[in-house]
Amino acid sequence: MTDKDNSERIDRYLREQMTPEESEAFLNDLRNDKELREEAQMMALLIKEMKDEQAKQDEAVAQEIPATASHAKAIRLVKWIASIAAVFAIVFGAHLWYSSYRMDKVFDANYESYNTTKARGGDDEAIKLELAELYNKVGTAEDIAPVITRLQTIYDGIQTNSDTYADYSYYENDIAWYLALAYVKDHQTDKAKELLKRLAEHGDAEAAKLLKEL
Repeated sequence: MTDKDNSERIDRYLREQMTPEESEAFLNDLRNDKELREEAQMMALLIKEMKDEQAKQDEAVAQEIPATASHAKAIRLVKWIASIAAVFAIVFGAHLWYSSYRMDKVFDANYESYNTTKARGGDDEAIKLELAELYNKVGTAEDIAPVITRLQTIYDGIQTNSDTYADYSYYENDIAWYLALAYVKDHQTDKAKELLKRLAEHGDAEAAKLLKEL
């Protein structure tokens, strides 16, 4: 079962949208699947924290408005608006959190450090070393932006047949693969998909597999 399927099941369970049979199956899986259990616990905690924060905001708003009959309608209206905002915050916040969580898991499952002994392409050792360093930084760098910028510049240079990047063209597929992984790590899914689609169209099985996971 995919991470997306697990997230949907957790969401349905927490919203009490499962049938009794589905709930029983889910709870059984929860007991036997540590990864699913941890994901469900984090989701429940996130929702609880959001609800607690919204409750505090509701209380503060109610205290600011005098509790008189003339203001009763205003209080009900404010609370209704606050409730709608809370639901939106929980759903939208949970969606963003899980999207990021899932992308991190997809990245970890697909990234491997680059082995220079298996380097493919031309004979320019300086280029090989630069690319190997960039590929490995995709996995280790906390700030992935400079790595993405450099790999994207090289890749664009190859696509435009720039003389500056002519010798990099021997490594085009590797550059595209690690640039896609860098975008996955940075949660820029659309840009990763664009690169992976190109690779998959040329028969790259790994790219096709990753594309499906996104």
